[in-house]
Amino acid sequence: MRGVVWRLPIALAIGLVVGPWLTASRPVAAAPIMSRDQPADANDDWTLHLALGLEVGAGGTITDFNEFPSNDSTLFFTSVQGTYDIKHGFAALLALREWWLPGPNHALMLGLGTRFEPFAWTWGRSYADLALGPASTGYAWTFGFDIGVGIDFDLPDVPGFSLGPYFRYGDFINPDRRDSNDGLAWTIGAAFTYHFGRAALAPKQASEPHVKRGAWHITIPDTDHDGVADDEDQCKDAPAGAHPDPFRPGCPENDEDGDGVPDVDDPCPVTPPGPKPDPKRAGCPFIDSDGDGISDADDACPSKPGVASSDPAKNGCPDGKKRAPAAAPPPPSAKDESIAPKPVKKHRHATHAPKTTTEGERIN
Repeated sequence: MRGVVWRLPIALAIGLVVGPWLTASRPVAAAPIMSRDQPADANDDWTLHLALGLEVGAGGTITDFNEFPSNDSTLFFTSVQGTYDIKHGFAALLALREWWLPGPNHALMLGLGTRFEPFAWTWGRSYADLALGPASTGYAWTFGFDIGVGIDFDLPDVPGFSLGPYFRYGDFINPDRRDSNDGLAWTIGAAFTYHFGRAALAPKQASEPHVKRGAWHITIPDTDHDGVADDEDQCKDAPAGAHPDPFRPGCPENDEDGDGVPDVDDPCPVTPPGPKPDPKRAGCPFIDSDGDGISDADDACPSKPGVASSDPAKNGCPDGKKRAPAAAPPPPSAKDESIAPKPVKKHRHATHAPKTTTEGERIN
């Protein structure tokens, strides 16, 4: 039982005197569990005073825990604990701690104690705790206690949850009946804590615009304000716009002619539509060379006015079903005997010699 006479008074002094003194001297600016605007009994359910914790770490033995120790002094440590807030910054503690000692030995302690938080900040708090109670090793039932200190960092995205490093010192009285030495050990590791009261308070704090987020909250800027953060935005200075590029986050699709129609959908990617856009082809101008009301892009005969047709090969072409008027028949030909007039023949009846006249008869 060597060491009991002076170790127990020290442990009790820390728990009963130093703890409450540090709690009373903690900063006034620390946030309470419940809102200051609420009455003391408003929404003050006992579950809001509860917190659950888990510690995992490693360390080493300072003195041996059995008569024939291993050459190795490394140990592993696990602990589960619950606390109940008695007053602001001061809580009762119930813990089940396990030291996995070198070799086949171990030390298991069920302890009662206190936890106090001397300082608190917007991003977390510091704490110290003390637990003492019955313990069991591979060679004896005994009594032990441990003292720990650490820092909790709040995670803003998980209200009520905190994590941080801890350091712990453990003392076991005669862990082996064959030896009168006490077993001493130290551990260091990580502590995980979930506080139901802080989790319940988080929604109210989030609704207050003046409350700042925790120090561990990371904000990534969005230079072009397109909803894509700069760490993923491939076009930080150009908003994605109404037509974002599906293959380049934060970038607009190319629009070379600047007509508002992305090139992937623009049949005329380098030609703006102008004052008279084509109603059937977004992003293209309406061009009708022959003036028949059909765009040259759809006109099978762009240089000849025509009519609309469901056949793309005939759309805008002259209608072949309308025949031209018949030409006037040519005048009758002389070779056409049935139509041409017949020639007139002169008949002569006198066949004898002409009559001889005198000069006097010619005068008459």
